[in-house]
Amino acid sequence: MGNSITFSFLSPTKQREISLFQKFSIFKQINILQLKKKQISHLKDEHSYLRIKEQLQNPTIQQKILDLEHIIKRKIYSDLSNAFWE
Repeated sequence: MGNSITFSFLSPTKQREISLFQKFSIFKQINILQLKKKQISHLKDEHSYLRIKEQLQNPTIQQKILDLEHIIKRKIYSDLSNAFWE
């Protein structure tokens, strides 16, 4: 009754193997976090672009852009008559 039972297909865990599994798990988690950071950054950029696109649809902003365009054309036309041929 005091004898221990061992199975030949089982082997004791080795500290080196456990350390490798932990290390790979940590690297995997770090990679996942980096991917999520990139994803968040892309979503922020996309949100910013959509907000700008929405603001450009505002008639007041469009009018200001046109006014600025006319001012630039007048000042450049006075110096270079062929500046906006294309």
